[in-house]
Amino acid sequence: MDIKAIEHISINTVDFEKSRDFYTRVLGFQQLQTVDCGEFEITYFEVPGGTRLELFDYHSSQPVVARQESEPGLRHLAFEVQDVTEHERLLREAGVEITLPTTELPDLGVRVLLFLDPNGVTLEFCEPLKH
Repeated sequence: MDIKAIEHISINTVDFEKSRDFYTRVLGFQQLQTVDCGEFEITYFEVPGGTRLELFDYHSSQPVVARQESEPGLRHLAFEVQDVTEHERLLREAGVEITLPTTELPDLGVRVLLFLDPNGVTLEFCEPLKH
């Protein structure tokens, strides 16, 4: 096998408009095209670094139930940033739910922050610790 990179990440949305606002206004991703697939639509976003994010809109409004970090399956998506502490401040100003405030993990060599998107998906901001 010759896997080169992650091509895209897909998230099923509970509230598409809240999700679009979060990923564009709060995180700053650029919205690309929307494809109508009949029973659902897929809207693409450019993630810095070349990956795309797909938000699936099934036009439903099911309640958000946040997953526990210890449950089997996808744990979280992590994005490298500069200054996790400043990003935490910006997320708090935007009303984003923080699940782990800025924390240094010396054994891993990173500073991290965990928070939820509008669909209950855990996201992480991380930065390398300076030695």
